[in-house]
Amino acid sequence: MQLSTGVDVPEVGVRMGTMAISATASAGSGDTETYRLIRQQILDGVLIPGRALTSSGLAGELGVSRSPVREALSRLELEGLLERTAAGYLVPRRSAEEILEICDARIALDAAAAHASALHASELDLARLAHLLERAERTEDTAGRLALDHEFHLALRAASRNATISRLLDGLETQLAAYDSTSTSAEANLELILEEHRRILDAVRARDAERARLEMTAHQTRARDLRVATLARGEA
Repeated sequence: MQLSTGVDVPEVGVRMGTMAISATASAGSGDTETYRLIRQQILDGVLIPGRALTSSGLAGELGVSRSPVREALSRLELEGLLERTAAGYLVPRRSAEEILEICDARIALDAAAAHASALHASELDLARLAHLLERAERTEDTAGRLALDHEFHLALRAASRNATISRLLDGLETQLAAYDSTSTSAEANLELILEEHRRILDAVRARDAERARLEMTAHQTRARDLRVATLARGEA
C-alpha cells in the first residue's frame, strides 16, 4: 500500500489498524472498566504471552459476572491483543519476525505523519510540540520522560491532520506495548530520544517535509533496532 506522500506502508499496518478501528467502533457497550483492566494486564505483562484465558476464569479472578468479561475478550480479539481458540482465548506470542513487521509498518506511518506535519502544522501545534520537548528536558524520572516521548509523537501525528494514520499507529503500538524492554528506559537511550525529537521538530518548524520524514525514519529505525536486539538477547 502507498500513501499519497509516496511512502510505502507494509500491509501489516493496514490490517492491524483496521482491527483497532473496528474495536473502537464496538466500544460503546458493556463494562468498559472490565475491558480496560484486562487490556492493561495484557499490556503490563500480568497476563503473559501464551496464557490461555476463559471468560469464567477471568470473571472469577476479577470478581465480576461473565457477561462484561466476554465482551471485553471479544473487543481485545478485534484489537489483536488476543487470539480465539477452541477453549477460549490466548494471549498471543509474537515472533521476532512479527515484531519486526510491526516496527517497519510504524516507521513508514510515522515518517508519513512527520512529512504531513511539516506541511500542515499550525503555530499552536508547533508551540505544543516545543512545550512537550521542554518538559521532557526538565523531567528527571524515567516514567515521566517515556510518557512525554509518547505525547510528543501523539502531538506530531495530530499536527499531520491525518486521522487515519493516527488510528493505524495506535493499533500498531498496542501490538508492541507488551514487548517493551528495559533497554528503552536506559538513560543513554532517553538522551538520544530527546536529541532526535529536537531534530524532528526543527524540520517541522522549517516546513521541510522531506527532512522531517528522514529524521523520523532514522528515529524509529533506531527504536526498532534496539527492540530487535533486545529480543535477540532474550531480555524482552
